[in-house]
Amino acid sequence: MERIPVHPELPPVRIEKIVAGYGASILIRRWAATIIDWLIIAGLIGTMIYYNRLIITLVISGFILVYHLLIEGFTGYTVGKLILRIQTVREDGQPPGFAKSLLRTVIRIVDTNPLLFGALPAGICVLATQKKQRLGDMAAGTYVVKVSDLDFKTMGRREMAISVILSALIVLIAAVPNVIAWKITGYPAAELKSVVHISQDGKFQITDHHRFSTDKATMKETDANIAVRQLLFGKYLTIFTYSKDEIDGNISLEDFHLSLKDLLLNSSTTIIEENKLHINGYPALELAYWGTQNGEEYAYIITTTETSDHLHQFYALMSKKDYEKYGPEFREIIATFKEIDGEK
Repeated sequence: MERIPVHPELPPVRIEKIVAGYGASILIRRWAATIIDWLIIAGLIGTMIYYNRLIITLVISGFILVYHLLIEGFTGYTVGKLILRIQTVREDGQPPGFAKSLLRTVIRIVDTNPLLFGALPAGICVLATQKKQRLGDMAAGTYVVKVSDLDFKTMGRREMAISVILSALIVLIAAVPNVIAWKITGYPAAELKSVVHISQDGKFQITDHHRFSTDKATMKETDANIAVRQLLFGKYLTIFTYSKDEIDGNISLEDFHLSLKDLLLNSSTTIIEENKLHINGYPALELAYWGTQNGEEYAYIITTTETSDHLHQFYALMSKKDYEKYGPEFREIIATFKEIDGEK
């Protein structure tokens, strides 16, 4: 029986010999490839933040998590590596596979993290080690090799086409939405377009300058009149409206506010501040406090106001550590609240 020819593999000794002969040029290529990958991920995060939609956030977050783990794991390439013509391989010259890629990806958090020493540990390791490996490569037993040195394995037309198409698609996903956002709103300029959120009954509105999205799920679950959120940053604003005729036509704003205060405050909450103010000419009372929910510490800004026929409660929720940063944003949005009955 005729033997089926087996594609030859590159012996481990030869891979080690190849990388041992590299000078600083391999570091330059790896660094340039890493910069390209960082820019792509930054573009994806920019898309996620700008559009602020749950499905977009979930899809992009999932893609970022598997970008190195799966794509590099099973092809040896990222977009940056494909452009710079380098590839991650095992000692037999094949792509790392899932297990080795998982190790490299986890350790990437330490040695190739732009927010942690700016990927300096990876650069030092590549220059200092004989096999030109970063920490992740050492742990996983992988190498980054110039594609031209893998002469035994020539990329076929189909494999090349798939890699190029996939890379182009990734670049488009990272770049195009940000270009559209920049053209529409001047992104990333500081001044943003205003968005008006109208209540379910069509009688009230708030104006938002901070790209909150409508939270239909909360409106459905709680029967809120308006609910908006920035899911990525854990910021939520919910507005409840009560007809004075339905609760008690004689109840005062102060009594309504005090009853709410008694309901919300307990031994695990701490008052930050209380204020009397006006919202578009309507008298209002504000209570800001810290509390714990599901083991997490949150800051709440509860504002109560009244119009001629209604009482309104604003519930602003954010992480306790973000109170000083996001509190002014919530107050700015709440200050835009107004009746629109008869203006349509």
